[in-house]
Amino acid sequence: MGTLPQHALHRTVVVVDVSAFSQRHRTPQEEIRRGLYTALESAFEDCGLDWSATHHEDRGDGVFVLVPPDVPKSRVVSGLPHALLGELRRYNATRNEDARIRLRMAITAGEVQHDEHGVVGDDVTLAFRLLDAKPLRDALAHSTALFALIVSQRFFEDVIRPDPAADPDSFRRVDVDVKEVHGHAWLHVPNGGAPVLNRRPTRHRKKRAKPRRALALLMLPLLFVGITNGAGAAPPAVPPCPPPVQLNVLVSAEKEEVVRSLALELEDDSGRHNPLGCKEFNALVFTGKSAKAAAEALGRGWQPSDLTEVGAEPHVWLPDTTAEVRAVKTALLERTDVRLHLRQGVALSPVVLGASEELAAQIAPQDGEVEWRDVTRPAAVDTSSGVGLAAATALVHAELGGLDLSRRDVARKLHDITRSTTTDEPCVGGVSLIGSEKAVADTEGCRVLYPRAGALVLDHPFVEVERPDRPNQRRLRIVHRFLEHLVSARAQEQFRRAGFRDVAGNIGARPGPGVRLDQPRRLSVEPDARAVREAWEAASRRRVIGVARDGSPAANVFANLVWGLAGPRDQVIDLPLTEGVAEAGVEQGANVVVLVSAAQVPPIAKAVSGPVRVVAVGITEGACAASTPLYEAAQAHGGQCHEIVARNGSGPTQRQEDALDAVARAAWGG
Repeated sequence: MGTLPQHALHRTVVVVDVSAFSQRHRTPQEEIRRGLYTALESAFEDCGLDWSATHHEDRGDGVFVLVPPDVPKSRVVSGLPHALLGELRRYNATRNEDARIRLRMAITAGEVQHDEHGVVGDDVTLAFRLLDAKPLRDALAHSTALFALIVSQRFFEDVIRPDPAADPDSFRRVDVDVKEVHGHAWLHVPNGGAPVLNRRPTRHRKKRAKPRRALALLMLPLLFVGITNGAGAAPPAVPPCPPPVQLNVLVSAEKEEVVRSLALELEDDSGRHNPLGCKEFNALVFTGKSAKAAAEALGRGWQPSDLTEVGAEPHVWLPDTTAEVRAVKTALLERTDVRLHLRQGVALSPVVLGASEELAAQIAPQDGEVEWRDVTRPAAVDTSSGVGLAAATALVHAELGGLDLSRRDVARKLHDITRSTTTDEPCVGGVSLIGSEKAVADTEGCRVLYPRAGALVLDHPFVEVERPDRPNQRRLRIVHRFLEHLVSARAQEQFRRAGFRDVAGNIGARPGPGVRLDQPRRLSVEPDARAVREAWEAASRRRVIGVARDGSPAANVFANLVWGLAGPRDQVIDLPLTEGVAEAGVEQGANVVVLVSAAQVPPIAKAVSGPVRVVAVGITEGACAASTPLYEAAQAHGGQCHEIVARNGSGPTQRQEDALDAVARAAWGG
């Protein structure tokens, strides 16, 4: 499927290849692959480059990397080779000869675009040709260097020669003649690389005559070749293998490790499905910046900027919940170039509470079940992840008795929940952890407790991402095979070992403290993922609230109640109830200004130098009439005016609560 930007992007292209990889046995090959990725990631991070922001594809014995277009090329060539050399030294120092790494590296730069088969561009092709150039191979073969680097002529002239930090004098020009590439490139071997000494046989050593029997055995295959060639029966040439299909798998952080293992397992086994034994696909498993960022990128059709901001366009999406999928499908309703096909789930995870043994004994002393209202200090919930979204949904449902987010008191109630969260270590003392059964069981000190009303269950759906205008039948077959693999008995066992429940709800052989072997009661809700995420994030915002009051006893009472709305991160400040109160709030960083008065107030200036919401509260009948200063101030700044008086059967207490809800909506509403 690939990504099809509207315009090509200028990218730095880096390709590395492990020398003599195919000559190793399977076990050292696996060790080398792990070591190579660790070395590359560490080297990128060491020189200030974000590995997760790159587009990288596995090549079996090497890796192809596209650096984000906003990264200066000089940073790549001046920092990466030095950092990579250090990482290779660290790796090789603890391995035997069979598992040590020596690399060939090529760097080019140019316009790169994506099509239905992957990335395309002249400089991508050039990088692979340079990687296979004889001068580069000879440089590594005839030295003890851990890697040798070759760059294109243009890259050297444009990037390396003008930059002393790239050490241009350490490069030498070489002739390149590989397929359609004929010209010059520039070669660099770190520290020159000590030459390999050629050991020649002693001049006076006599050659031993080969035994006649050995000579006869050597002649047999030659005689056979002569006969077959003479009869015109030479075996037919084996057709070349087609390039492997690229399969990009976007996965939630919770499942990344186990899904990557299963994807590479299927990738390694893909030749078994091919009559020629050809490897059929390369798998790239990645998480992106967050589940929220991934969902937003999918919802807008994975635009060119998402390639660098989030990652490669996925062909398979494995989020934590079907609710996330529904939200993206809604966003895609008006698009015809992207379709999501929701398939079955690949695992299950109930959302539970984790508590220390001491806290568990207090809030769930008998059956290991808990009421959400007894949770007073939960660890902070991050709704940018699918698991965090589900945790927030469970708390919101418990607090509201449902998921009606249109209620007037939602902002206030949700802020009451979010302000009780803490960044203290979970499952220590009175701090609890809300998350998936797997995550809670994996956290040290946590005992798993199940919500008495039923647990929201993460169903980990498999989603096929289709581009109707760019069909690829080879990839589609791989996608379907990947789903079959993930729900196979072998893969389901791996999910159980990783701490998930399989699709039938069965847990692994060694569950964590408090984990039940039977399935907990299920809370059947269908949240609007986008609405819950937006409401929770709004309720979690730090806010500065300015309060201006006339000093009357009733105004002071309400002002104190406003102070009580604030959480540990919020701030409430006093402001003078004058004509310029709104501007004074802006100058002191207030997001909301609350005006409280039992008497007539002066006209409030409407012009301010920044955004601010105004909520007005009158303690007398008619204080919020259309012509009053309180009403006009609230209207001018996007707020409301409330009267705390008995009228129409609603007493002062209820109107007070309504006014507090209005303040909360202005501060923490969507």
